[in-house]
Amino acid sequence: MTSIWEANAERPDGVVKTLDGDVSVDVLVIGGGMAGMLCAYLLKQAGYRCAVAEARHVGSGVTGGSSAKVTAQHGLIYDHLVKFDGIEKARRYYEANQAAVDGLRRLASEVPCDFEERTAYVYAQDSTEPLERERAVYEQLGIPHHVLKHAPLPLANRGALGMERQAQFNPLKLLCGLMPLLDVYEETFVEQVSGNTARTKRGTITADYIVFATHYPLVNVPGLYFMKLHQVRSYVLALREAAPVDGMFIGADGGLSFRTYGDSLLLGGGGHRTGEGPRPDEGFAALREFARIAYPDGRERFAWAAQDCMSLDKLPYIGVHRRGRPNQFVATGFNKWGMTGSFLAAHTITDLITTGKSPVEDLFSPQRSMMTEDLFTNLGVSASNLVKGGRRCSHLGCCLAHNDAEGSWDCPCHGSRFGSDGAVFDGPAKKPIAPERR
Repeated sequence: MTSIWEANAERPDGVVKTLDGDVSVDVLVIGGGMAGMLCAYLLKQAGYRCAVAEARHVGSGVTGGSSAKVTAQHGLIYDHLVKFDGIEKARRYYEANQAAVDGLRRLASEVPCDFEERTAYVYAQDSTEPLERERAVYEQLGIPHHVLKHAPLPLANRGALGMERQAQFNPLKLLCGLMPLLDVYEETFVEQVSGNTARTKRGTITADYIVFATHYPLVNVPGLYFMKLHQVRSYVLALREAAPVDGMFIGADGGLSFRTYGDSLLLGGGGHRTGEGPRPDEGFAALREFARIAYPDGRERFAWAAQDCMSLDKLPYIGVHRRGRPNQFVATGFNKWGMTGSFLAAHTITDLITTGKSPVEDLFSPQRSMMTEDLFTNLGVSASNLVKGGRRCSHLGCCLAHNDAEGSWDCPCHGSRFGSDGAVFDGPAKKPIAPERR
């Protein structure tokens, strides 16, 4: 599946290389997606010798499948934060994410990437009460906003809450623009990290600091990331001859997502937990049925899927990977908001490496409490799938489910995906499984 970003971004000539032998740097960043590349870029700006090790090619993972909204409006996150953690935590979350929006805006002025300022909206289809509570928090925090009595979308709704001065862009154009500025090794799969050394089939990379920007962390234990995270799949269609939208829209309950790119409307949604679908009302089938009714003249140009890591408490894990390794860092669990989350992570980790502290390290610390309802949901899913019979994931042995819509074998426990030939499509699994029997 090719995304519209891949079709509209030109990889630079003469900068692609693979590891050939052993090297030593100040910082090794494992993962060449948005978080990893931004982290390497900011650290290089700070004077560090950095290398990026990417298992496939730059932007080939979650970044290339994103809907690429650059926004501090993450659904109804602010009312949630006030309810569970208080207004001050909500304020710090907003300020950190809006700073990420502004940081990407500045970077886009130097690296052309179709960056366009837009208002981000969350719309309601049922009760307006959740929007009203979220709006009240916006007013407390002084967030620039406005309200639409009716969102201009081809579905019944009861209005939308807009956060102003947000943006959209082509993430792969940004990464392609950064590639010539960085030391990037593609097709370089890190198999193991031992101390300060990362081992690959092509050689080793030794570094004073190591950053895991691999979506699902390469090292799960210690750190317990297999308990802290689960993964979800979501889907996008790019449609021509479909009415554009003025802004970026997402439903208050998840729902459908709308934005434009050039002459295409991007329709997203249909998501489900990896390994548990898609059902008939999910995935590409659901999007195509909606498009057939809402945009009868629309022509499908591209269709692609993405996989996102979800944390236990709706906040990402950014910071020291585990207490026993203060020179190793992690950036994951962006909860579908990885564009701003990536810049936030890069800035935070750069602060931690350069000064030893960050003003938001406690807010996003991977060592914060795990005691949430989602922890027990994750443990329950793992327990039930460990005792089932069938094909097994090479990660921790959970029973795989066949994804009929995409022809893959998916793990409901931690989100690994495999092709019919047994090859790993998505981690955390590192090893292939036996191919399907014919």
